[in-house]
Amino acid sequence: MSLLRRIPMAPHRRIFSLAYWTGFVGTLAFAGWYAWFSWHGYEEDSRYRLAVESDMVAKAVQNTLDGHASALRFLGKQLQRVDALHHPRVGRAILVDYQEVSPGIASANLIAPNGQVIASTAVPAGQPLPNFRDDPALWSGLQQAMHYHGMLVYRPVYGPLVGHWVIRLIYTVFSPGGKPLFLLTTPMRFREIESFLSHWPLRPGVAVGLIRSDFAIEGRWPVPQGNLDEMLAKPPRPGALLRALQAHPALRRGSYEGFVTVGHAYRFGAFTRLDHYPLTAFVSVPRGQWLAAWWRRHIQYPLIFLLLALGFSLVSYRRILFLDRRWEEQRQDFERTLTTQATHDVLTGLPNRDGLRLVFDQAIARSDRQERLLAVGFLDLDDFKPVNDAYGHAAGDDLLKEMARRLQAAVRRTDTVARLGGDEFVLLLENLRGVDELDQVLARLQAAIAQPFLIKGEAIRIQASLGLSIHPFDEGDADLLLRHADQAMYAAKTRPKRGEDGWAQLYHPDLGTISMGDEVLRQDFLRALAAGAVTLRYQPLVALATGRVAGLEALTRWRREGRELSPDQFLSALGVRERQALGRFVLQTGVRQLAQWRESGLDLFLSINVTPEELDHSGFADTVFGILATQPGIPPEALVLEVLEIGEILEQDVALGHLQRLRGAGVKIALDDVGSAYASLLRLKNLPIDEIKIDQGFIRELPNKPQDLVFVESLVSLGLGMDVIVTVEGVESEAHIALLREMEVHYLQGYAIAKPLEAEAVAGFVRTFVLGSGDADTPLLALYRHLGWVHAAEEAALNPGLCEDAEVAACPITTWLHTHAPDLPGVEALLAEHEAVHALGRAILQVRQSGTREELHRLLGQLHVHSHLFQEGLGQAVRTMRNNAAAKTPPPSAEGTPQ
Repeated sequence: MSLLRRIPMAPHRRIFSLAYWTGFVGTLAFAGWYAWFSWHGYEEDSRYRLAVESDMVAKAVQNTLDGHASALRFLGKQLQRVDALHHPRVGRAILVDYQEVSPGIASANLIAPNGQVIASTAVPAGQPLPNFRDDPALWSGLQQAMHYHGMLVYRPVYGPLVGHWVIRLIYTVFSPGGKPLFLLTTPMRFREIESFLSHWPLRPGVAVGLIRSDFAIEGRWPVPQGNLDEMLAKPPRPGALLRALQAHPALRRGSYEGFVTVGHAYRFGAFTRLDHYPLTAFVSVPRGQWLAAWWRRHIQYPLIFLLLALGFSLVSYRRILFLDRRWEEQRQDFERTLTTQATHDVLTGLPNRDGLRLVFDQAIARSDRQERLLAVGFLDLDDFKPVNDAYGHAAGDDLLKEMARRLQAAVRRTDTVARLGGDEFVLLLENLRGVDELDQVLARLQAAIAQPFLIKGEAIRIQASLGLSIHPFDEGDADLLLRHADQAMYAAKTRPKRGEDGWAQLYHPDLGTISMGDEVLRQDFLRALAAGAVTLRYQPLVALATGRVAGLEALTRWRREGRELSPDQFLSALGVRERQALGRFVLQTGVRQLAQWRESGLDLFLSINVTPEELDHSGFADTVFGILATQPGIPPEALVLEVLEIGEILEQDVALGHLQRLRGAGVKIALDDVGSAYASLLRLKNLPIDEIKIDQGFIRELPNKPQDLVFVESLVSLGLGMDVIVTVEGVESEAHIALLREMEVHYLQGYAIAKPLEAEAVAGFVRTFVLGSGDADTPLLALYRHLGWVHAAEEAALNPGLCEDAEVAACPITTWLHTHAPDLPGVEALLAEHEAVHALGRAILQVRQSGTREELHRLLGQLHVHSHLFQEGLGQAVRTMRNNAAAKTPPPSAEGTPQ
């Protein structure tokens, strides 16, 4: 609604008239106040500026005179050393040299205490020199100087020797006993003072000068009009500066204003007296110039403001209408921005769950009204977590943004693509005339997803699973359609064989798939828990120190519809109540089973996984203590609780309180899947833990990616450095066993030892199992030992004696490379890179004795680069070797294929 419709015209005019005259009077009052205030402020600032300028002039003159005094003091010492009174020729030569280096002085004179001039640069050599005792005016000043220790500055006189106006500078040289030996006079040309003052960067109209204590002008710039001789010969006339100096004889610095003698103009000024010299520096500016500057800088703007205010008032009515419309548009834009932020995903820009809800019901209504099909698709990426783990979350975010762009490009303009979170997308495919049109859209979607994604320079292919629910065949509201599409997606994800048509699944009531958030699944799980369909399996943990089984990890299995499901297939679908019930069941069952094993003579510990929901429950620690109390034969140290760092759960007071209470009672706390989250590595030292379990994903890939050994080694070193127990999961080969023996970790767990066992099979396995030595003929163990030498070479740069020279032939990786050279592509380049690493190590050992720090750092940088290149090349060669070997192996026959 416009302002015209909201406000009646007559009241609006009265308001506008009142506002106009109020603004007019207020503007005038403000202009008057501003003029008064600005004048006082400008006057204060200008006086301060004049005071600063006078201080600068005084300081410069002071430094100049101090320089003359120092020069005369040095000249006196030279003349005293050569006994110039008795050697006038030598004295005159020294005076001539002094005058040549001091262009500002008119002459240099050496005078005896009796007034006789001994040497002078103003009188040609050989001519008679005057006696100043004959000149009463000069002799009185010389007599005064004979009793003054320092340099005296006299008023300008017409120089008797040089024939023009000078300022006399007199310095007396005394004997060690305090008797005057001789006097030095160096008259300074009066014009030099004016030249010195003329070099000051003054504003137009500003005058600068010096005045003596007897108020005679010593120098001034600009030079006044008139005869210089007349000006200097006349006695000083009273003026503003003279009155200020006479009124305040003890004032060090001050200001004045009034008419001055030169030009008889009204001026504002400031003065500063010099130390040790009878001089005062002054700076002044004409009042007219001061007033003009104040008017130009301060007064004209209020006038302009006043005129603008009056002009503004004439068009204010239309301006108000314009601003009202603009503000309304801005408010609507702001509301649209807030709505967009609330209803769209920040990462991809797609509608989020709230945004999807806004269009979902409308899409259903349009489908009913137009009698067209509406396909609801629930799409989930199959291999997204490994991308995050391998390349980092930033790369995962880039993949999601690219996936969102491809999905939008593949669907039609009338369709909707939304992101619910993580790697889950929802598709609303509207206005479909039949299934054939749906097939065309699905074909474009599949082609878009099948294209490789470029992640950090590497091409990666991602598969997706799509569940579809079609309205009106599937009757229901938006939530039901989305839930059915979710169930269909899980059915597509669990298909054993997926061809080009297997990535999408159409919902039908008999799917029976597992779906997150499915209430039926939760009820089934609680019934299965009560009926005994949920059981535990136990995976052994072997101690490397003894080679025997030292403990077991309890793992949950659910027998459902003829299949045995692991927690990763159903745990995410459970709610808080179901997870807490599962945790209590695992703890009770596991502790009871552990008591039976210990009663039979098996000294074992038991590891049990703890969910974040359990840690967040206020009674969790009491529940653990209560279950342990039912089995007195189990010490708290025999129970290990494995926790995952998910979100900020381990920083919450409730969770930390539980862990600290349990650990204080003797229960061991282990942090599971260390290395899979960056935050875990940063906050390990702050958590109350006794053990870390390195994520199995790093260990499993080592045979194909030996260059990742550096990261695994750093995780093991981190745990050992923290003095906690280090357990490694994912041990699936003899090569893993040999490598981890060398690393000296505490416990091993994985399929190379045993798959999860039923409780009845545990006792027999524990009594008979002995860990083997493993397969040492792999690049892993050799590379680990080679890296140990590289680390030692790096340490030797700072700690001499920690590393000894090692020949390339003695390095374990050399033997392995030569042994497998026929099967390794590019082995010559690997050997050359390996030789470069050792050569740099030997160079470091030599430079650390006599080289520079810069050279040592340069060699260390090269060692890091070549070591990394060698590890990357070795990893690529090993992958190629294994792929070639797999290609040569014939496929198994039909009879031997497992069913």
